[in-house]
Parts: sequence; C-alpha cells; structure tokens
Amino acid sequence: MNVELPGLPSLCTEDLPSFILPSNSVRSFPKMLCELFQNMKKLKWVLVNSFQELEADVSESMDEIHPIWPVGPLAPSSLLGKEDETDEGVDLFKSQDTCIEWLNQQKPSSVIYISFGSLLMESPKEKESIATALKRSGHPFLWVVKPSDSESEENEGAMPLKNDMADQGLIVKWSPQTQRASTAGVPIIAYPQWTDQPTNAKLITDVLHIGVRLTKNQEGLLGSEEVEKCIQEILSGPRSEEYKTNAAKLKQAAREAVGDGGSSDRNIRLFVDEIIGNC
Repeated sequence: MNVELPGLPSLCTEDLPSFILPSNSVRSFPKMLCELFQNMKKLKWVLVNSFQELEADVSESMDEIHPIWPVGPLAPSSLLGKEDETDEGVDLFKSQDTCIEWLNQQKPSSVIYISFGSLLMESPKEKESIATALKRSGHPFLWVVKPSDSESEENEGAMPLKNDMADQGLIVKWSPQTQRASTAGVPIIAYPQWTDQPTNAKLITDVLHIGVRLTKNQEGLLGSEEVEKCIQEILSGPRSEEYKTNAAKLKQAAREAVGDGGSSDRNIRLFVDEIIGNC
C-alpha cells in the first residue's frame, strides 16, 4: 500500500520516516506531530529550512494547512557563494584538519566521501562491504569512521584498514560534514537508516535526480556488489552526467535563493520587516 501526499511522489513503507511507522518504539512521537500541525493554525509565520525552488510543490500544498515560508538552505556561507563571510561550525565532533589537506591534493570531483552522520555507526559487516567496494572501484575516498563507545579516542583500531588502503584514501574520525551536501553540488549515494532519511532518499532519487539509493540483499545485509554498483553508477554510469548536472543546478538555485532578492532572502526580509513594524 502506497501513501499519497500533496506535493510528494507516491511513498511506500520504506520511503516513510521511521518515527511514523508502527515499529517506532517512541509512541509519543505521532501524537506530538499531530499537535504540531494543529498548533500551526494558530501561528502567523512558519519558517522552514528549505527554499522555494527546491520544494515548490510541497510548499504550495501546505497552503491548505498553513502557509510556510522557506528561508533556507541554512548552510555555511562559503557554500552559498559568500566567501567573505565567516562560517560558524555546527559539527558535533572535532574535525581532523588532515582531511582538508589531503582533499586539496586530489583531482576535482574525484573523491568518494562516506559518512553515516553524527549518530549512526556502520556495523562490522557494513564496513567490510564498503571497504571491499572502495578497493575494487580504485577511486580515492575519504571515509569517516567514528570510534565506538568501547574505543578510546586514541585507539587506532577504530580506523579499519588504515594501512591497507592508505595509498588510495583517507580514513578519519570526523570531517567538516556541512561541506559535503546537495548544496555543494555533489551527487549522492543514499543509505537511509531512520527518522526522515528514507524520505530524503526518495526525493534524491525520484524527484531531484541527484543520486542513487543503496538497497540491502535478501538477507537484510548491505553487499559489497551493491555498493560498488552504486559507486560506478554515480561516477561513470549512463546517468552520471545527469546526476552531476542536476546537483550543480541545485547548488546554483540554493545560492540564488539566499542571495539578494532571492526567494529565501525575500521571505526573511518580510518576516524581519513585520517584526520591526510591530516593535
């Protein structure tokens, strides 16, 4: 059974946010969401971290519930063409400066970046599959592998295959994650695990067309063949240029949205003007 929502593609169970599924153990979350949408009707302004050109259909469909005002993307200013402004870091962990130095030595658009974000960690089998696929691909890579709770910060055992793959890539405990996103014009290989990630992956593959989605095998495992296939599809497959072109267009649209007179810039100005006018 598929779920049909205004402004979105048809969503199956695997495309839905995990917190609204029956398997979600936090039973208070659905109730909180219902209250959130009910309370929206009492508000005059609802600002969202998006931009009109990215989700025009979704934005317009929300008019039936409550108009929303996209004011994003909320991303480092350097990603949005404002090199003269100072970026405020939002990473939860301290980045290793060596990754930027290493990246500067690589060819443009040649590096595969692997990160499971701030909270999730790869299982040993997932690490093995990813490592095998990376070695077979032959492409340089930057891989974020966070130490587990049982591993100390100094424990180099948290850096798997460091010596074996040193000539091909770099494995670090953390890197500046905000610099590797759709706003940066980078095609994506999505591997959604929880919360809103499945829906984001659906949008990446079927709406924005800027990447592909990893799928588990019949045993529920992530196989190295699947990882390698997706890497090749992004880098040299028949649609690789399409992904790169669409990602570049999205990057430009994001910059224009927050630039002077852009859609997000106008929404912020309207909001600020009203606040000032009511003071």
